[in-house]
Amino acid sequence: MPDVPISAQDRRLRLRREAEASRAEARALAESFDDSTGLSWFWALLFGSLYYIVHGFYARALVVLLLDLVGIGIVVSPFLAYPAWRKRALDRAEVMLSIDRGRHPMGRVLYPGRAPA
Repeated sequence: MPDVPISAQDRRLRLRREAEASRAEARALAESFDDSTGLSWFWALLFGSLYYIVHGFYARALVVLLLDLVGIGIVVSPFLAYPAWRKRALDRAEVMLSIDRGRHPMGRVLYPGRAPA
C-alpha cells in the first residue's frame, strides 16, 4: 500500500493530541513523586525561606526573603509550598516518561543505534 501524505493540519493535530496525552500521563504519574506532607504549609510558615533553601527551592526562597523585607513574606510563604512540590513532582514524572520512551530528557537519544520510540 503506498504511503499517503498527510496534510500539515493533520500532522499538527496528531502532535497536539500526543502532547496532551503525554501531559495527562505525566500528571497521573506525578502523584507518586509528590513528596509534600500535610504540614508543608506549616513548616513554610514557621521557617520561611530556610524551609525552601533546605528543600532546594532556591528561587522561592529568594522571593520569600525579599517579601520578608517588605513585611508580607510570612503571609505568602505557606501558599508557595504546595505548588513548589507539585511542580517538582511533575518535572520528575516528565523526566521519567522521557527516559521510559527511550529518549534522554535533554533531547538526545539514549541508544544511538536505535530509533526513538
